[in-house]
Formats: sequence, structure tokens, C-alpha cells
Amino acid sequence: MELNIRKATVNDLEKIQELNHLLFEKEKEWYDPTLNMNWTYSENGVEFFSGRIKDGFALVAEVENKVIAYLVGGKTKDYSYRLTEGVAELDNMYTLEKYRGQGVGTELVRKFIEWCKQENCQIIKVEASAQNDDGIDFYRKIGF
Repeated sequence: MELNIRKATVNDLEKIQELNHLLFEKEKEWYDPTLNMNWTYSENGVEFFSGRIKDGFALVAEVENKVIAYLVGGKTKDYSYRLTEGVAELDNMYTLEKYRGQGVGTELVRKFIEWCKQENCQIIKVEASAQNDDGIDFYRKIGF
């Protein structure tokens, strides 16, 4: 499998939304029934993803010119209770089932951590549902 990871552009917005909706479907069914399934395509969702593409961190992973995964994150501005402004959060990511276990997610997260270091982030946060053992294990193996 020849994997290409690149910075997302506004042209990737629809594909990122599609993958995020798949993430929400799984999360809602398995872990969090409170998720708003309309958010991804709502004005707020479009604004969020467009903002991460433009001013934050957004990557897509491709195989044979087909987007198979994404990761979005960025610096956060709402941690005024901390003595640092260098706080980043991995907002969300998703890899199509067929491509899991092949290092795609690991490479996306590795690139995010590199970006955080370049941005002088002292803290990198990620959130996973308490019942999401696979997700928690994945993030722990990477160092979270």
C-alpha cells in the first residue's frame, strides 16, 4: 500500500465531513448517544473544519488518490487556567475500516505531534470515550 499523507485543503472539506460522519455514527452507536448527528454538515461543523484546514492542523491520508483517513487538531485558546498558551488538542480522526492496523493513524498522529512541537505546544490533549478501549489503547501506545 502506497500511502500519501498531505495537508488538507478546502477541496478536502467534503471528504473530511464524510469521514467525520462515519466516526460520529460509530461513536454514537457504541459509546456516546448524545452526539448530534447533524453537526458535521451544520454551519458550525463547516466552520469548525474549514477553520482547522485554514488556521489549524488538518491532514488527509490517501491511497491511490482516494482519501482514506483524516486528522484535525490545533492550538486551543480556552485554557486560561493554565500558565501556558501552548496547548493543542487532537480534535478527531478517522481511518476507513479497511485501512486500520496498517500504521495510517499512527503516522497521522506522529505528524500532528511534530507540528505541535514546532508550534511550541507544551501540552497536547486528546479525548476518547471511556468505553472506547481500542481508541484509548491506540493513544496510549503513541504516548498519550
